[in-house]
Amino acid sequence: MTLTAFATGLARLKARVLAATLTISTLTLGVLTLSACSDDNAVSQTQATTVETATKVTPSVVLKVGYENKVGEPFDIGMQRWKEELEKLSNGTMSLELYPNSALGTKNDIINRMRQGEPVVTLADGAVYYNFGAYDMGITFGPFLFKNWDEAFRLLNSKWYSGLADKMAEEQGIRIISSNWAYGIRHLLTKQPITKVEDLKGLRIRVPGNAIQSNTFKIYGATPVNLELNQVNAALQKNEIDGLENPIPTMQAGGFHKYAPNLLLTGHVYTVTNLIMSEQVWQRLNTNQKQLLRDSCDRAAKFANIVQAAFEYSSLQQMIAEGAKVSEPSPELLNALISTSRSFYVLPEFNSKWSPGLYYKVLSAKAIPFSFYTQSEHVKRLQQLRRAAQSH
Repeated sequence: MTLTAFATGLARLKARVLAATLTISTLTLGVLTLSACSDDNAVSQTQATTVETATKVTPSVVLKVGYENKVGEPFDIGMQRWKEELEKLSNGTMSLELYPNSALGTKNDIINRMRQGEPVVTLADGAVYYNFGAYDMGITFGPFLFKNWDEAFRLLNSKWYSGLADKMAEEQGIRIISSNWAYGIRHLLTKQPITKVEDLKGLRIRVPGNAIQSNTFKIYGATPVNLELNQVNAALQKNEIDGLENPIPTMQAGGFHKYAPNLLLTGHVYTVTNLIMSEQVWQRLNTNQKQLLRDSCDRAAKFANIVQAAFEYSSLQQMIAEGAKVSEPSPELLNALISTSRSFYVLPEFNSKWSPGLYYKVLSAKAIPFSFYTQSEHVKRLQQLRRAAQSH
């Protein structure tokens, strides 16, 4: 993805970014306002407290949601919204307990607990699924698989993906609640600028501990180094690694650009994350509870995705202000990266575990029909705006 395309995408999101920023700023105030509202009879504070105590519903379903993101990050804001949506839609009969900043343990810890039947929830993606045996789903985290968010969401909401999700629930004990969360577009941050694909050879690039991302950088000649995010700055300062890849908000929040100031907007992965829980716990819910959990999570995702876009824009500006040098790949570099990425999809390690013809099934499932661009709600809104402008 080029810097020009990136800037164009951000410009299109400007109105939504402003709305999201205002929403974030007033989130706490809005909650307080709702809490402070009285009924039409203007009862006293004491009477209101008595009524609230008498009518308060104790949730019959409580799920613990654990994630490594800090309080105030886009994903955390999305989780707060999900909690509000679930409690509202269920009339207080269902609720979430949020555990940011890895307070509930690492992702692997939480997944192990949910596979044992505990009522815990976390976020996951294709690279995580591959690690615990849902191999075909790992391809969704492959390099340069998507050109835009439309393709990514189309794939993860396809019949192909739904079938794999049901298979994972049956075989791995993991149920996907929602697959509509835009976690971010991943780019490359390094100490030295990258101007040609050969510059990656021998570089030590920090990646999470999974086969998908490790092999991604191996095909470019780099050496993947598995580290937790909280170890990255120290490793950069000690010259133990030469860079990392992640979405822009994560890079800015971690301050990694202070030690590796060269940001290359590769856009090599569009990270659509899923919210997952124990299949055992899922099956204990009734049909209505399952629907409420999914509906509330999808509604929160729509809000969180706008928040994420807002943070991506503001985080990029902040990184630039703090000295980061942002560049887009030249056409030659981008073509070389994309061409090299094709070797990833035929690696023996993956072909021995992926189902036959998987790559071509994915290409078909993610393809955007022309009707999407000519008949979508977005196009209809644009047509309405044009007609309104012409009438004036």
